[in-house]
Amino acid sequence: MREILHGEKITLPEIVVVGDQSVGKSSVLEAISGIQLPRAQNICTRCPLELRMKTAQDKEYATIRSGVSCTTDKRIDDLSKIADEVTRLTSEIAGEGANVSQNPIYLTVFKRDILYDLTLVDLPGITRNPLPGQAENIHEQILQLINKYIEPPTAIVLHVIPASVDFTTSESMKLAKAFDPSCQRQLIAASKIDKYDKGIAEKLQGHGLGSMELQLGCVAVLNRNQHEIDDNVSFDDMKQREKEFFSHHKDAFQHLPEEFKGSEQLVRRLATIQQERIRSTFPDIIKKLRKQITEKKAQLKKIPLSMNTENECWTNFQSMINAYRESIHDKVKGEYDQVSSIEITSLPTT
Repeated sequence: MREILHGEKITLPEIVVVGDQSVGKSSVLEAISGIQLPRAQNICTRCPLELRMKTAQDKEYATIRSGVSCTTDKRIDDLSKIADEVTRLTSEIAGEGANVSQNPIYLTVFKRDILYDLTLVDLPGITRNPLPGQAENIHEQILQLINKYIEPPTAIVLHVIPASVDFTTSESMKLAKAFDPSCQRQLIAASKIDKYDKGIAEKLQGHGLGSMELQLGCVAVLNRNQHEIDDNVSFDDMKQREKEFFSHHKDAFQHLPEEFKGSEQLVRRLATIQQERIRSTFPDIIKKLRKQITEKKAQLKKIPLSMNTENECWTNFQSMINAYRESIHDKVKGEYDQVSSIEITSLPTT
């Protein structure tokens, strides 16, 4: 439905994931989805990745396709191969180097442990210095791409910002405030929470130095470190370690409500926000669709009736020729009247 409506220039609410390069964006998305995504030392997301999470009724699998052409979905039965397929399509779309593309990849994942249907759009991380072989204006390209996705009033912006960083200095936050000055449709995933500073509980609740007062709030998440990635620590084990982290650091987090702690709380909050936004925008979407249906019906009425015989075709053809001839005659006469007073002696003669 999302793609059909997009073709009619009607946008559904969607969660757009933004942040600087190397802020833990991939880890946050992995914690939300429970699937392994591509990783690279530098830029790993080089084109928009629309990730749709759905509850599997039986067998777990995924489908993936490129947005460049009308290709059919490719089914992935082994979920551990998803990262390879995303990397392959990224290279097809954006090339083998490190440049970015506005053409999206559509990835739908069906898993039994997905509790909420959720759609996220992962965008390239903001980078300021081009890599070798990368376009000199890569920073501007990425900003334009981000603006394209966060500008619609239906977009929900999920900023991934390290917990130790001043939230107000985030470039993605500055971009979003241009379209959402009152911060009504933004929230923060405070990544790398194990690197927290003093006063983190107040900061996460929108108080104190380096905080942001957002209507949709902030949730702290614990990222998998490189050692855990290399050891293939499962996402279930990581969720358990995340819970243990908050319980073992009671001095910093004991006064922080549960809804601010952990990837499970982040998923729950995102699902609630998405459901509420879709429900609230449905009346306007239906209104726009009805208007477009009326316009399409009016256009259809202008199409001539089908012709069943050769005589009907010939009669219709003659009518078209006569109408065209009259139109040309009127146009030539009108142009002649306009230039009749202009000196024409300079025109070449034969």
